[in-house]
Amino acid sequence: MKHPPLAALKLSLLLVLAALLLAGGGILWSRGQAQDAGLALQQQRSALNGARQQLDRSRQQQQLIATHLADYQALTARGFIGAEDRLAWIEAAQLANRDAGLYSLDYRLTPRAASLPALARGLPLGQTSMSLTLPLLVETDLMRFLNALKARAPGIYRVQGCRLSHPGDASFEPVNQPRLQAECELLWFTVAVESRTSQ
Repeated sequence: MKHPPLAALKLSLLLVLAALLLAGGGILWSRGQAQDAGLALQQQRSALNGARQQLDRSRQQQQLIATHLADYQALTARGFIGAEDRLAWIEAAQLANRDAGLYSLDYRLTPRAASLPALARGLPLGQTSMSLTLPLLVETDLMRFLNALKARAPGIYRVQGCRLSHPGDASFEPVNQPRLQAECELLWFTVAVESRTSQ
C-alpha cells in the first residue's frame, strides 16, 4: 500500500487549518459585535421609553395649563399672582373710606413675609399686613367700610380682626362728629412669580 506524499498534503493541511482559525476568529468577532449591537439596542429602547414618558408628562402639563389658564389669568388680573401692588391696596382703602362716607383713614403696611405653610401648599405665598385706623360715628360705619373695601379690593385679602374703642374720655355731645375709632388689621396675599433665566 502506498502512502500519499506528506509534503504534498502539508500545504493543504496548513490551508485547512488557517481557514478553521479564520472561521473561529470570525465567529468570535461576530458574537462580540452581536452583543454590542444588543446592548446598543437596549440603550436605544431605554432612551425611547424615557422620551415617551417625558412626552406623556409634557402632554399632561399642557392639558393642565389649558384647563387652568383662564383661572390663572383671572388671578393675575386680580393682583393675586405677581408683584405686590401696594399702591392699589392703599387706593382701594381710601376709596372704600370715601364710598362709606367716613371721615379719614390712617394706614400702615409691613414688609411682605412668607405665609404659613398650611396656607401655601407649596406655593411661594406671601402676606403683607395692613393696619388701618379710622374714626367712626357709629358701629355700623365699620361694616359699610369693609363692604366697600370688598367691592374695591384689587387682590385677595383677609380681615384678621378689628377693634373698636372710644378715644379719649369726651362726654357725649349731640354733634355729628366721630366718637369711635376702629383699628383693623388686614392681610393681603400674593403669589410671587419665579423669574426664569434662559441658560
